[in-house]
Amino acid sequence: MKIIRKSCICLAAVLAAVSLSACGERTGGNTFTYEQVMAKFEGEIERNATIRVLDNQMAVETGHLQEVLDAFNARYAEYNINAVDANMDQYVDLEQNGPDGYGPDVLYQANDMLMRYAEGGHILPLPTEKLDIEKIPETVMEVYELETYGLNLYYGMPVAQQSTVLTYRKDLLPENWETEWDDNANGVPDMTENMNDLYAYSMQVREQSDGSRYGLYMSLVDQYFNTGYLLSFGAYIFGDTNEDIGLNAEGAETGLGLFRDLAGALGSNCISQNATTQVATYLTNAAGTAFCTIGTPDWLTTFQENLAQTYVREGKTQAEAEAAARENLVVVDPPRLPEDGDILKDLSDMESETFEPTTMGGVNAFAVSSYTKYPKACLAFVQFVSEYENLKWRSEALGAVPARTDLAEELGGVSAILSERVSSDLVYMMPSTRDTQYIWDPLSSLFNDVATDNTTRPVPVYTTEQSLTGALDKLVEDIRSAMAIGDIS
Repeated sequence: MKIIRKSCICLAAVLAAVSLSACGERTGGNTFTYEQVMAKFEGEIERNATIRVLDNQMAVETGHLQEVLDAFNARYAEYNINAVDANMDQYVDLEQNGPDGYGPDVLYQANDMLMRYAEGGHILPLPTEKLDIEKIPETVMEVYELETYGLNLYYGMPVAQQSTVLTYRKDLLPENWETEWDDNANGVPDMTENMNDLYAYSMQVREQSDGSRYGLYMSLVDQYFNTGYLLSFGAYIFGDTNEDIGLNAEGAETGLGLFRDLAGALGSNCISQNATTQVATYLTNAAGTAFCTIGTPDWLTTFQENLAQTYVREGKTQAEAEAAARENLVVVDPPRLPEDGDILKDLSDMESETFEPTTMGGVNAFAVSSYTKYPKACLAFVQFVSEYENLKWRSEALGAVPARTDLAEELGGVSAILSERVSSDLVYMMPSTRDTQYIWDPLSSLFNDVATDNTTRPVPVYTTEQSLTGALDKLVEDIRSAMAIGDIS
């Protein structure tokens, strides 16, 4: 694992905005050497500092962030540090707001966003010798690495990793699943193992309920979830340069065709970003509106709480309800995909006819704003939240999958599942570049268009390999256009 090397080489282009206050004025285009930047983290922690911390909405709404802030302030009481909730939208744009004095001092975001800031000099490189990164895989650390003037600098302290998994209700399994839905007799329901059987089961559930219930329920326009169908069949986002966009690479049309077929089992109600949040109700209500969903595991805590309340209303005690919710919400690997992309066929042998999918992933980290006037206090906060016990606290409170392999192994369950997928190169990490921001809207439009084609469009368009390839070519053209406009602005 690469460690930051000290050097006097000038980082003018990257660190032009360093040394500004998060609530002060822009001081101009000064340049700094690496040693000067690292000196900001040396010496005694600033006294009487107030640092504003930006965390995600779940940490705020559950009260976890406030508990962490209180614990940190108590530990550093001798310095009279006051770490507070930044009280900003979790997607606040530091690039726009930082120079004007409105950004946070410490921020928690995904690698594509943080490294966009790193490229513009809006966050500081971190002294990794002061951070516990030994148990973080190099593939995870690399998403926060920016090679600048011959130096390998890291701009974020990885805390959590993210990708997609399948979550299903064990108590909603059909009574005959062991005889009708376990063809390979391995004691695992087929519809939770592979997409062909999940598609077939979803169609059966919709038909038997006249469309009031779902097998699989998820958003058909969510770019993060659905890009995996392209990646699994050979697509990539950027190659050696960002000019090489590979979302229309050979084979991607097979993945897009699979996605189109899948949309037919989910229906038009899933052509909405709201489906991502709606599933928290559908998966956990008494009616059992949805059997399963494919999404990020950070929703698991919410699913468990909602299902426990459903059980309480049915007469269980709180303790019984919570135990039942944990038992009945099962998280497993995302479903295996057919080698030929045909999810409509019956499988003869799952192992030989399917493969483990590649899913989109990302790494969330804490970073320090270049505009803070309290860098040492900020670093102390980053060190505090990334301690083993505090990462465990965060994971248990929010359902976050820790970036540390030793903690993921201890926690087991979804943490172990995702950690293993990352280690096995089955998770495609979002590129850590500002140009990643330009892929999302075109991808959402593509998935919306193709899902509509198999749900509500009177005359379908995407019925041939050529038409699917054309849709992917247009996707790449749209991304290039967005990147060109972004460069001009």
